[in-house]
Amino acid sequence: MKNNENLRRCAKCGGKCCKKSGCDYWVSDFDDLSYSGLLKVLSEGNISIVAAADFIRIDDKLVFSPFLYLRARNNNRDVVDLISMKTRCSMLTDKGCSYSYEKRPSGGKNLQPKKFFFGKCRPIFSPRQKVLEWEPYQGVLRKIVKNYTGMSVETKIREDVENLFTDVVNRNFDGVLPEEVEDIGYLIPYLVETFPEEAKRVLTNVSGKVNIKK
Repeated sequence: MKNNENLRRCAKCGGKCCKKSGCDYWVSDFDDLSYSGLLKVLSEGNISIVAAADFIRIDDKLVFSPFLYLRARNNNRDVVDLISMKTRCSMLTDKGCSYSYEKRPSGGKNLQPKKFFFGKCRPIFSPRQKVLEWEPYQGVLRKIVKNYTGMSVETKIREDVENLFTDVVNRNFDGVLPEEVEDIGYLIPYLVETFPEEAKRVLTNVSGKVNIKK
């Protein structure tokens, strides 16, 4: 990939994309994509397993279909961070990214800084298509989720979704940018339909109702 880094433009922006979330890792970022190889890089503490929020409707029933991939670790998030509100990238410092350009996740290198519209970087390659390249490694990533949590991906997602509902109801947006709160607002109705028991349990245990407007 051509080096499109522009430190001056990023400095003027202040790293808005990095403050919203860590960037995605591409399959091509790793030399060893085996179970042991990925365990090793995850053990370094700077990367999380996350899940793309894909939904499919089967016989009028909405179903969450998780698709796993890797992303730079966000602040206050664990190595297995399937569903949550995104927070500031843990690798962001006052002087920019902790990584050199060569070591940076390709999802970050894929962003083209804009000359005038700071905070409105645009990707060169389709981020979704790059995420889909993790398809052959779903089994390995599922095994690692089980290794870290003792739970299947589906069980861990239910736990994460219930925690997300609780955060939204309690307006626990600490470290979450307004843009991310807005994005979660679009996702919540689908999650409520897909995980009605978790939503009901949270609304029963916590006073108030879901309202994501700040």
